[in-house]
Amino acid sequence: MRRLTRARTRTRAALICVLVLLAGQLVAATPARAANAGDLATVAGGPGANAKSATAIAMGARGLALNAAGTVLYVADIFANVVRSITLSTGLTSVIAGMGANNSNGDGGAATSAGINTPADLAVDAAGDLWIAAQLNNKIRKVTMSTGIMSSPISSGLNNPQGVAFNSSGDGFIADTYNGKVLKYSGGTVTTFASGLNRPSNIAFDSAGNVYVTDCQNHVVYRWTSAGASKTVVAGNSTLISGTAVDGVLATASGLNCPRGIVIDSSDVVYISDSANNRIRRFTVGGTISTIAGTGTAGMGGDGGAATSATLDHPTDLVEDASTGRFYVSQGGDQISDAGAKDWGVRSFIPGGNISTVGGNGWWGQSGDGGPATDAQLYRPGGVAFDSSNGLYIADTGNNLVRTVSAGVITTFAGTGLTGGTTATDGGAATSGNLSTPQDVAVDSGGAVYIADTGHHRIRRVSGGVIGTVAGTGTSGSTTTGVAATTLLSSPWGVSVTASGRIYIADTGNNRILMMNGTAISVVAGTGTSGYSGDGGAPTGAKLNGPRDVKVDEHSGDVYIADTGNHVVRRIRNGVITTVAGTGSSPLSDAGDGGLATAAVLDSPDGLETDADGNLYIADGDSTAAPYGGSVIRRVDKHGVIHHLAGKYNSYSWAGDGSAAAATSARIHTPGRMAFDSSGTLYFPNAGELRVRSIAVETGGAYFWVSDATAGATGVIYGWEFVARTGATIGSVTITVPAAASGSGLYLVSAVHLPKTGTVTLSGSTLTYTLSSPVTVPAGRHMYLSVAGFTNTASSNFYYSTITSRTSGGGGIDVSSSGAVYFSTASAVLVLPNPDATVTAPAQQVIYVDPFLRADTTLVSAVNVHTDATRGYSLTIAGTALTGTAGTLSAVSSGLASPASSFTAGHFGYTVGVSGAGSFAGTAGAYAGYTSAGETAVTATKPTTVGGDTVSVTNRLKVDHLQKAGVYTGTVTYRVTGSY
Repeated sequence: MRRLTRARTRTRAALICVLVLLAGQLVAATPARAANAGDLATVAGGPGANAKSATAIAMGARGLALNAAGTVLYVADIFANVVRSITLSTGLTSVIAGMGANNSNGDGGAATSAGINTPADLAVDAAGDLWIAAQLNNKIRKVTMSTGIMSSPISSGLNNPQGVAFNSSGDGFIADTYNGKVLKYSGGTVTTFASGLNRPSNIAFDSAGNVYVTDCQNHVVYRWTSAGASKTVVAGNSTLISGTAVDGVLATASGLNCPRGIVIDSSDVVYISDSANNRIRRFTVGGTISTIAGTGTAGMGGDGGAATSATLDHPTDLVEDASTGRFYVSQGGDQISDAGAKDWGVRSFIPGGNISTVGGNGWWGQSGDGGPATDAQLYRPGGVAFDSSNGLYIADTGNNLVRTVSAGVITTFAGTGLTGGTTATDGGAATSGNLSTPQDVAVDSGGAVYIADTGHHRIRRVSGGVIGTVAGTGTSGSTTTGVAATTLLSSPWGVSVTASGRIYIADTGNNRILMMNGTAISVVAGTGTSGYSGDGGAPTGAKLNGPRDVKVDEHSGDVYIADTGNHVVRRIRNGVITTVAGTGSSPLSDAGDGGLATAAVLDSPDGLETDADGNLYIADGDSTAAPYGGSVIRRVDKHGVIHHLAGKYNSYSWAGDGSAAAATSARIHTPGRMAFDSSGTLYFPNAGELRVRSIAVETGGAYFWVSDATAGATGVIYGWEFVARTGATIGSVTITVPAAASGSGLYLVSAVHLPKTGTVTLSGSTLTYTLSSPVTVPAGRHMYLSVAGFTNTASSNFYYSTITSRTSGGGGIDVSSSGAVYFSTASAVLVLPNPDATVTAPAQQVIYVDPFLRADTTLVSAVNVHTDATRGYSLTIAGTALTGTAGTLSAVSSGLASPASSFTAGHFGYTVGVSGAGSFAGTAGAYAGYTSAGETAVTATKPTTVGGDTVSVTNRLKVDHLQKAGVYTGTVTYRVTGSY
């Protein structure tokens, strides 16, 4: 309001604005699927089967221990995050601790249901209980063998402990590796025994109680007295390391290279695993050193021959069966970056005798071909796809394979398991063609399988069992020739095939998206330069940052891009690229669930999928660096609202197969590129879990929103959209509202495809909308209800609704569960995706003018517009002439068609500005006159904030001293129409 005053006289003119609300219409679409999680299940992969031959499964063998009888060997498997037992008489293995999850959960419960993060060493105490140096738990865990219960007796102050041992007095010693200490655990108390070390690894004791420690990074073996007197070097020399493993000299004159395991026999002979020298060596204190196993060449060869002629690969732990003199050694444990080494396992030998393998198949995470997929082992699977027969294909990335599951049985489909350097062999059987870290797989309508052969910088194709290259030369580069075979790719992660046979490629290292049509290839999006720009323009002019997936919505033709490095998902629609999910900020937490996807925080989105109803699924959470925010599956519904589907924020681990209620609390670890099967079940690989899992996504579901998701908010509108899956006559609808809600004096705000004359009642958490008369609703028809008057009574959490359509007699027809809305303690008002677009404007405004000023007087009306979160709108303004006691004030022009830059006394007009996505429909800065027919003053693609757009309508009135005093009134109508 603006008021101008002069002393001689004052005249007032009034302009009254009347608010008119007109309903938009929501266009019916195909049946929607529920956004909430159904049952979670593991469909392939895991730590490996129980009661199976120990040499038939992969073991990332690290720590070893024997039971007192020497009949059972315990193996710490660092990759599967479990402890295995091998019954030496039968050769069978079982998991005795760990469920394959790299977390610290499970203390107080069964050891086989507990999480263990990187078990590095094992020890058995005098009571027969098993102790575990859980390296990345920063704990010492304990399995009480009589009960099978897990506990953590030492759980603070440790940093990557890699060794644990007990002396004859029952005292425990711990290699607190990254703290450079050896700790002593006695009587429940932890004290520092020794410090100043450089990655101590393992501990042993001689007959006098002296304490020996292998110090990996100082490349020596130290000895202390039992009282902890100053240390002495008994083997190795820090100035002599690699290549100096000389035998027949004093132990202190020979080089060691990262000694790890250590055993001292009853004669005080010391045995060590000279890890990086690929040998097992022995010495006596003050005496000479010799090699008893290993040639110094890395490998897993020589079984059946002399131990001294065998190849070992970074032997790690070492234990001895004192009754037989037989040694067991784990190997491969330092080669975590080399999946192709094929030399992980446990070897066994007697000094001077032959060597054999007793555990592990050489791989670090691959087994199970020909058996149940859930008994198989995968290593960091990256993507999945289905063929027309519902056969599942898995990019078994870490194993350099593509595997397939049919009728629950897993086999290798392509790859040898070895990268073969840069060689990508073509033209032969797919199982003879080398792959290098394949990240994704896709299947066309004819059954041909396409593989993103990431490390080979190619797209491979398998048809009729024969493998070939269809894009890329094998050399990393960015040259685009227009011909797929000669175009250079750089680490392509994602590949997608449309129904028409077009192939889309996420050319990750080149920051672009490519499309193949036959043998031709072209750039779809990305300039090739890393960055985040270009929204609103041509996709080829936009900058992307390491995109890892691309997916085409077959129904709309939209192309979705996981712009991984920018923490967003982008969409190409009608030749324009925009961001549809994510803010681009670094990951923080669960920010945004239940609100606009463009206001949500994503964490390096790694995989995408769409369903038949236009919903987008995001595998959110590839980043494993703090601050964590992902490792969840999220869904963006067709209204642009994001929902939490499965997984637990800030938790990179596995847990929670089972019921739907557990889905959003279950843990998943770095989900990748996803696929739906023919039944609507969503499959997603979990690289960090070594598994492929599935989640049942309900078909024919519902959407649930609130107008204000702040915990404790009052006067809130709840809205539901749901679909009729069967044609039936509906008499009422019952809705289970969140237990976190209460309400009194509820009233209907809007109804679509249902009568608006029904009654609303709330009993406990059950809302009932009873129709004034039953209506027949055809199958596939979308319905909408919104009800006002609720209060959000609970704290921050995810909340769902269940909607049931009922006959006039009360019998249930269709039942649908909604996606989650996140009630936040933060103050955030959400856009309500209501088919009835709403606008708020002042009910009455008064302009005070002084005709002697001979000047313009203006008044700004702030009009707030809320519409569907992803749809546009138009704002139409209509007005009558101002009439009053002294005549009529007419419009300055005939409207937007002929705007005026100036006008004379006795006229009025307006101009418009928009804070948001809208634009003035006329000439900027010009004034238009109100017309009774109305005109479109604002057009917008969609609101840009959760609070909607603010339209500023500036009313302009001009009078002078010739104008007679009086009161002038008129009506202005604001009409908003949503673009549904």
